[in-house]
Amino acid sequence: MKRKLTACMLAAALSVSLAVPALALETTSSESGTHQAGAPAEEKDKAMKHSVLYYGKVAEIVKNEAGTITRLVMESEAYGDYIMNLSEDVVWIDSGNHTASDPSTLKVGEGIYVFHSPVATYSIPPQSPALAIVRNIPQDISSAHYHVVEKVEKQEDGSVRIVTDQGGLYITADGNTELSKYSGKGTFTLDQLKAGDRVMAWYEAILESYPAQTHAQHLMLLPAASTKTEKEVVEPTEGAQLTMELDGKVPNMVGRYEKGTAMVPVAAVAQALGFQVTYTPKGHSALVTVESDTFQVRLDIGSPTIYGVTKIPDAVGMTAPQTYGKAPYIVNPGTTWAPAELFEMLGKTVTLEGTNLIIK
Repeated sequence: MKRKLTACMLAAALSVSLAVPALALETTSSESGTHQAGAPAEEKDKAMKHSVLYYGKVAEIVKNEAGTITRLVMESEAYGDYIMNLSEDVVWIDSGNHTASDPSTLKVGEGIYVFHSPVATYSIPPQSPALAIVRNIPQDISSAHYHVVEKVEKQEDGSVRIVTDQGGLYITADGNTELSKYSGKGTFTLDQLKAGDRVMAWYEAILESYPAQTHAQHLMLLPAASTKTEKEVVEPTEGAQLTMELDGKVPNMVGRYEKGTAMVPVAAVAQALGFQVTYTPKGHSALVTVESDTFQVRLDIGSPTIYGVTKIPDAVGMTAPQTYGKAPYIVNPGTTWAPAELFEMLGKTVTLEGTNLIIK
């Protein structure tokens, strides 16, 4: 689904090394481009970073029925294909103008930076929660970088030193640093910065030392996260049972975790969510459809690809085929199991928190 740009283009765009995207629940050795030469390996790898930086082109934009972007399918020759899942906490940044960006203007083929969680699935391609989408990236100046403030230290000259990257990066901010808020309303002072704040920082040269050091040209204060996208998540073990919450209710059924994918009994879950399910034999295979009043999702048993098509009269539209890591299958006497993420095509939000699967 995704590929990447060349490494040389990335080098031109950034003044620091970029982190390799996590392919599983692993601790990456860099956060948002701050991996520095000369740092002892045991210090760089001692803790999970707040984010990983990915650069690539948008191959597909997935929206729910309300028109909100819920997923970006990315491609990059340098970093591989990736799926970025978007929650309400994702921030959209116009790097060149130091402002928020309008997600409705995003187009397929656009090159963007995605700062995402270091936690990712084992699926192919891997999936991870996005934290910040950075657009309009000038090639001749520094780009915006996502950071979580771990500590703020006041200096004798009136400046402050922001500690981030698990203590691996010091960002100095002073009277020459421009300050703004993501909302675009008002500003903030350096004295108001505190541990736990999320910021976008624009900077250029980084002193290659440990900790690495740089000076912020601009700091943007981001809204506090309201979900668990940045909290450490423990991936379920293969074959683990998943409890479920469906539209706020806890049904008497469980899902399964298979090959990095949350699998659910399609008919039971669909009916609990108010959708209709139809089973149609097709020779040695079968077609299962899940549909709302306006949209239909089609599952061919044994095929990894899932399609969606509109039911609106005179309208024409079909989603690109989606693959979620495991093909739908049937367990005797006739229960169809399929990836829970198929319900996102019907406008639902699907979230896996440990072994609890939430669809709403």
